[in-house]
Amino acid sequence: MPTALVIPRTYAELRRGVEQVLGDGRRQVEEAWVNTYHETGRLIHEHILQQQARADYGAKIYARLSTDTDVSVRTLQECVQFYRQFPIARPVAQFGWNRCRLLCQVGDEVERKALVAELRRGDLPTVDLKARVRALNAAARQSIQAADPEAARPVVKRIPPRRGKVGLYRLVDRDGALAVDAGFKLYQPLATAAAKGLKAGMIVSHSDDVFVEAVVATPAELFTYRAILRRVVDGDTLTVTVLLPGYEMDEKLRLRGLDCPEMNTPAGRAAKRYVERQLREVREVTIATTKPDKYDRYLADVFIPRPEEDGGELYLNNALLAEGHAVPMGNAAVDWAP
Repeated sequence: MPTALVIPRTYAELRRGVEQVLGDGRRQVEEAWVNTYHETGRLIHEHILQQQARADYGAKIYARLSTDTDVSVRTLQECVQFYRQFPIARPVAQFGWNRCRLLCQVGDEVERKALVAELRRGDLPTVDLKARVRALNAAARQSIQAADPEAARPVVKRIPPRRGKVGLYRLVDRDGALAVDAGFKLYQPLATAAAKGLKAGMIVSHSDDVFVEAVVATPAELFTYRAILRRVVDGDTLTVTVLLPGYEMDEKLRLRGLDCPEMNTPAGRAAKRYVERQLREVREVTIATTKPDKYDRYLADVFIPRPEEDGGELYLNNALLAEGHAVPMGNAAVDWAP
């Protein structure tokens, strides 16, 4: 027989009932997320094991999955790490995903089990768990460095920058007339007088509202622009105003070759704060763009004026990787020991 509905008669009963229902629901949602990430990790782990004879397959599959599922590379890697360290999710599912992620960052199995025991007893709030995990990892790094200083040097990924020259454009034929390919699928028709001596396929430079042939320019130097920063959306997404010949255009850009954590995570918010700090005193940046992603955001290399840096610029894409705020995406990055 179905359970009879209980109708609270006093406010105290109503409050207790609502708190119980909300608490039970939240616990069920947290456990469902943990089980979802655990099963995701299992699927990826088992698939990689089947393909282990193929060199570099595991590294490539994360980037491909990230593109097709819109889940960050870091989250997919965390799912696999979670499955490998906790082959059975049930004992830790009640802790929630954020605590499970922290536990997975502890490499020593004995220390990890000790933290799980403390969580079960209720002796370790989440904020204290974060501090303990940081302390354990710092001690592990110091131990490695003491034994072998070279082994402790981090190996990060670096993206070879794509940076052309501002003010270069290619001429194209548009319905029998010359036009300037300004990028972003924009074409600026040339008046007959302005087109004199020019032809389709030429690379031209723009200065003082005049286009002239750039004899020594190459196609690799195209699609580089001055841009005014408007907003930092998240660690790897910016909105800017691109300065084009004779007009301006607002555009959303996705940083090329990397992936920052999602904004609903502490790491994602930290990545955004890092970018905001780098751009705090900056109004104008240089961008080099490539084809848009599946969300129609143009992929970009972003260069921040910085006199103290080599070349007078900070390459934002690599800075995010070097500081640990992003992971490589695709095949653009290469190993680099700073």
